[in-house]
Amino acid sequence: MEEIKKYGLMGCSRKQTNVGDYVQALAAKQYLPQVDIYRDREELNTYEGDDIKMIMNGWYMHNPKNWPPSEKINPLFVSMHINSSVYEGMTEEKSINYFKKHQPIGCRDKATAKLLSDHGVDAYYSGCLTLTLGRTYIRKPEEISDEILFIDPLFHYFSLKEMLNSRIKLLSRIKRRRFFEFMLKKKVFKTQFSDDILKKAKFITQVIPETTIENNFKIADEYLKRLSKAKLVVTSRIHCALPCLAMGTPVVFLNGGFEGFGNRFNSRFDGLIDFFNRVDISLDGKITRNFDFDGKIGFNNLPVNKSLHIPFANDLMAKCEGFVAKN
Repeated sequence: MEEIKKYGLMGCSRKQTNVGDYVQALAAKQYLPQVDIYRDREELNTYEGDDIKMIMNGWYMHNPKNWPPSEKINPLFVSMHINSSVYEGMTEEKSINYFKKHQPIGCRDKATAKLLSDHGVDAYYSGCLTLTLGRTYIRKPEEISDEILFIDPLFHYFSLKEMLNSRIKLLSRIKRRRFFEFMLKKKVFKTQFSDDILKKAKFITQVIPETTIENNFKIADEYLKRLSKAKLVVTSRIHCALPCLAMGTPVVFLNGGFEGFGNRFNSRFDGLIDFFNRVDISLDGKITRNFDFDGKIGFNNLPVNKSLHIPFANDLMAKCEGFVAKN
């Protein structure tokens, strides 16, 4: 077989406004000698160019009719998540046959691994490829700043203003008995973090304006560099928290915000969420921690990240490096 010397990078369209999607693409890009083709996740089936190698990590997908990918793509499946809304379409006979052809399939969450295993595919839980971003984005002690970043903390807790300005949001929260969550958010901050942390905290979002793909990658790169230098990151975004683990940046994950998420039944988080130092908020408003720590989290009193992710990160690095090196 002739050696494949071209490489593709899978991503999403420029209309995607969550920088986390580009963070996942950068996690794959760091292993490639070069990127010859950029291909939208929803257009893998129509690719007709030269044979390419592609690391196929990420979220699948909006339209399962666009699956499976072209035979011109030689894939490495690691960190794959199949969204529960497309389980049926992604487990049709042609899809299962494709997975079996390219197994074993590394899955980002345990729910995806179980789904494929239940359909006879050799699948395993790999964790997320963003856990390897410390390979490229190195946290240097001399560059660590005093910056405290709160990145979309409890972003599904609507403020009173948001609810009063949106009839749909207001009725939704009243129906689900969640109207007073805006007060609970303040309670979480006040009970878990010291005044000096809250005073210095910069509140930013992972949502970005619609722009070009090239600019989105630049934004994601700058975002990761900023995370690598932060003193502390507090977030409810997994593709903020996972890179922080990879880099060694202290991170606290605020786990709550909607049915399934706060109770760990959301399939996207199955397995990943155990890697974090978490503050868990139940649907009835109970606040607990999954890590031993005395008092409030303070500027000079930070929790140490867990190390549960390290074996998964090492295995992912070895698989990706081996895939690129292999003829």
